Amino acid sequence: MSNILTLPDFRRRRALGSAPERLVDLFALHRHGQGDARWLKENAEVLRLLVATGQMIDPELLGRAHGATARDLPTRLAFFPQYYRFLLSIALDLGALGMNGLDAAGLVARAVADGLPESELSDLQRAEAALFARRVGLDLPDDGLTERLMRFAGRSATFALPNKKAAYELTHIAFYLSDYGCHAFEGAETLRESLEFAGLVAWLEQNTDLLAEVCMALRYCGATPPALWEEGIAGDLAEFYIGPMDGAAGSDDYHAWLMAAWSASVAGGQPMAGLLPAGALGFAAPRRPSALHELSAVLLDLDAARSPDWSVMRRRLAARLSPPAMDILDRAAASTHAFEPFFARFARVDRKGIAA
Repeated sequence: MSNILTLPDFRRRRALGSAPERLVDLFALHRHGQGDARWLKENAEVLRLLVATGQMIDPELLGRAHGATARDLPTRLAFFPQYYRFLLSIALDLGALGMNGLDAAGLVARAVADGLPESELSDLQRAEAALFARRVGLDLPDDGLTERLMRFAGRSATFALPNKKAAYELTHIAFYLSDYGCHAFEGAETLRESLEFAGLVAWLEQNTDLLAEVCMALRYCGATPPALWEEGIAGDLAEFYIGPMDGAAGSDDYHAWLMAAWSASVAGGQPMAGLLPAGALGFAAPRRPSALHELSAVLLDLDAARSPDWSVMRRRLAARLSPPAMDILDRAAASTHAFEPFFARFARVDRKGIAA
């Protein structure tokens, strides 16, 4: 895991640079134009990764890549208030990385004074806005926000079924309430079973992106993720293709790579110690067979023969699932004590033992 990139010879012949500084250059200058919403999203994510994992960036490179960004932030915030969360995130993280002459606190105060957090319908997005305010010493009225987030996050049954939107919202609740692991937060233990359930679904699907977020969120909640999951993320990270783009930027697997590298850093690895080639790059994740669709189809077909009891259902599933799918399922079952309560929900059998 200490060297996450194994580059073919043709890529070794290209100029190489340290991963943190190449990520700054790549996402600032080589994937999208700076007026593009995709540019805002990608750069907000990259800068957050670099700050959260404690990376050091050469001030000259940072200025070359983001000097114009820093100068334009006040104008962009005034003209594009709908993107205020991206803009504030970029401003705060550029400041944390050492960008001079940037009044990030003033931008946050301006967004708050303009009532931009009040334009949000989503509790999750308002939680992110509240995090930005806390970073500069401002407090937004809670108005029951944290209670609603915790009620959603504590309902573990939600996350025992495939629901990517809910699962990503769950991980981000842990991110925002802990400020990406900077501090403990009250009620973190209530998220743990929900996160383990979401992680089991991600493992069954072999979804590196979501599984990496779940592992980070578990650590930010004070829990250690199953070793199987973090080893799987490390294995996928080592097999990513990173090279000349083939197709439009933004349609690749950059986010899965970022999350896998971030998760590996949180787990104690050193994925940022590698080198990346120069120029415009794309990211392609290794393709793993998923067990989720096949397992769901078999459970649906079993109908009244479904049981919430894993010891009973393992025999029935083994007779119907392909060997690769059964292997993924068996490894999931051995990875965590949460598997049996997870499976009781995943099987979709009501409390009377009748298939739902």
